[in-house]
Amino acid sequence: MTNYVGKAEKRTDAYEKVTGKAVYATDVATQAKNAVYMHALTSPYAHAKITKLDLSKAEKAPGVVGIITGDEPGANWELFPKDAVLAQNNEVIWAGQIIALVAAETLEQAKDAIELIDIEYEVLPHVLTYWDAIKSDTPSVIDPMFGKRNTASDRPMDQIKDRKSPNVVGAFKLDTGNVDEAMKIADVIVERDFYTGKKTASQLETPLAVCEYDPYGKLTIRSNGMGIHGVVKMSLSKMIGVPENKLRVLAPTSGASFGSRLAPIMEVLVAMMARKVKRTVVYRLTREQQFTTAPSNWPVISKIKLGAKKDGTIVALDFYVGEEIGAAINNSYFTGRMAASGANPVYNWGEARIDAEAVTTNTVPAAEYRGLGVPESEFAIECAISELADKLGMSQVEIRQKNFIKRDERDCVGEIVTSTGISKCLDAVAESIKVDEPSVQDGTVWKKGKGVAAGGKQNTPLGRAEAKINFNSDGTVTLLLSSDENGMGATTALKQMAAEILKMDIENIEVLARDTDVTPYDNYGASSRTTYTTGNAVKAAALDLIQNLREAVGREIGVHWMNVEIEGTKAIIKGYQKKEIEIASLFRPINFFEQGNYGMMKGTPVVGYGVYCPAPVLQWGEDGRCDRQWNWYQFAATAVEVAVNEETGQVKVLKYACAADTGNPINPKLVEGQIEGGVMMAIGFAVTENHYYDNNGKIWNANLGDYRIPTILDVPKADDTYSHICPDSLPDGPWGAKGMAESITIAPGPAIAEAIYQAVGVRVDSYPMTAEKVLKLIKEKKAKEAGK
Repeated sequence: MTNYVGKAEKRTDAYEKVTGKAVYATDVATQAKNAVYMHALTSPYAHAKITKLDLSKAEKAPGVVGIITGDEPGANWELFPKDAVLAQNNEVIWAGQIIALVAAETLEQAKDAIELIDIEYEVLPHVLTYWDAIKSDTPSVIDPMFGKRNTASDRPMDQIKDRKSPNVVGAFKLDTGNVDEAMKIADVIVERDFYTGKKTASQLETPLAVCEYDPYGKLTIRSNGMGIHGVVKMSLSKMIGVPENKLRVLAPTSGASFGSRLAPIMEVLVAMMARKVKRTVVYRLTREQQFTTAPSNWPVISKIKLGAKKDGTIVALDFYVGEEIGAAINNSYFTGRMAASGANPVYNWGEARIDAEAVTTNTVPAAEYRGLGVPESEFAIECAISELADKLGMSQVEIRQKNFIKRDERDCVGEIVTSTGISKCLDAVAESIKVDEPSVQDGTVWKKGKGVAAGGKQNTPLGRAEAKINFNSDGTVTLLLSSDENGMGATTALKQMAAEILKMDIENIEVLARDTDVTPYDNYGASSRTTYTTGNAVKAAALDLIQNLREAVGREIGVHWMNVEIEGTKAIIKGYQKKEIEIASLFRPINFFEQGNYGMMKGTPVVGYGVYCPAPVLQWGEDGRCDRQWNWYQFAATAVEVAVNEETGQVKVLKYACAADTGNPINPKLVEGQIEGGVMMAIGFAVTENHYYDNNGKIWNANLGDYRIPTILDVPKADDTYSHICPDSLPDGPWGAKGMAESITIAPGPAIAEAIYQAVGVRVDSYPMTAEKVLKLIKEKKAKEAGK
């Protein structure tokens, strides 16, 4: 079989995972030899001055071999904000920030030593929310780094002037120029505020890293992080001064990421300690620390004003996005642009004004999280679109279809949308749930309603990807990759691409992945980039291998390479010497007693190499527009039916349908898995998950009991779920394919919000849509009706 692209091939890691043979970072830590174990002292306060820090008793405690604090020498923090890793200047700026790390012979000894650290604090005023942080007289969270970090933006209009608060540290601004005039001609205007809460990715395997130290000073790191080359190795080399040829990074099987593992915090800390104590170091965050110390998402405060004509044509969008980025400035200008980009690819706005700000708070720092701020900002957009439809008496589907950007049209930033299957996605989910038909009520306190929403998310230009393919002397093939495999099945899809080009049995291809000493460069696997960027690199490597094989076979048998075709493990010779040859038969071992190379031994294995680096054209106009700032857009739509208990406010999702535009899918089964998992994640994001704080600013529900991630009981039965693939080929994608996993999380939340409105007549404007929140709105609605 040689036709693999577009087929539901089984995952390459399936057997290892279902039999328990897959090696995770936890297994690496368990098997580590001559290791010491780290544990952290973290701040109990959101903001405080450290007035005393005495380590003397801890240093003398049994088993202790080393202690690190924020003043550890030998680290260059220019590329990464130091305060996002260790407290500095005797000040803590969020509850959960690491103050000191103790390494000991056992984890229990490290924990005991932590208890011996004599520390005193002077508690300082803190700000936990956007609303407090945005005040002009509010305490500054991290202002001294503002000027330096903000200069990274390449758009002149993003430079902040006359800040209303010292905590505004990043921006994205766009104005097409005529929003106010366009609003005047609108027949209907919707104006509302929205808020999405702070979440934790909650992977089952908490952040973990192991660093081995050898006698020659080489550090070997294994972790469940991301980006072995572009994030970990290069960052570590620059940050702690270890030459790259003294660093090796390997990635064991991942227990998921969702983007939050991109910050190399764990890897930096184990490397620093390993270099200090010259031992193997193991460090793993506790479940509580996964919430309080590891990065979270970006909560978004949205203020939207939307104007439309009577026929549903949208004429203007006025959109403010405020992002809570926590207590560290990490690409703050970029976070604003990312969240604001949710307004770009889906609808024709007529005129648009977008104002996005990144705002620091004394909470756990924000980082990448599935969707990069777009699901948060598009919650407001989709809810406003639904309300607009209700005011105009139009269907939820009709108003969206009327205003969707079509393929090859420009969005409000000026970028041409080269691929969009959103119209097909919306039709598919609407048909599955019959959203234009009212729900059938059963006469109980459970009132049913239906809702639909759509969304799109950009793919960020994140550097190059490389791939290497070896054709071995026995006819087998090795595909070498460094792309992240976070559970989504990317390695399987990439293997399918190689098999398709090589016309080779897929079982003949072995994948060697994620070892910086062996596998080629890949930046990292965020922003749904792997199928597109690494896929193009694999395609190029396979084509390069075929050409190199043609030339090698031609040289060996004495024909021009143009008369040689490669099909799997065979060479097809054309012309007078027409025949088929098993390529492996042309490899002969070295004759030890003779000089020179024999057969195809020279260059064995025959190698194909591919590289792909997308290059957006970031030439900004005076109005803040450009022809291309992203690689492409992914799109999805979701329809739901929910039941709302009038007496308790509880919300149940009874049915859902979700459709994704993947371009041409490489492996449909993997896409379906991403759809199902993404919807479940989005239900948690919208209905159950949130950080809650005590009086000291510490998250009090930092555990899987009180932080409610959805379980199988929170999603509909399989017969009531529908997954659709609605491809629109991407011109420069491999086989027209593109990524899709992030877009899945955009639409379920606003679809649920609209379904709640259809069921009980109240509009929820914030996440999570808890029973308490819904019940309060129901009571307010009834009280208002009773007062008429």
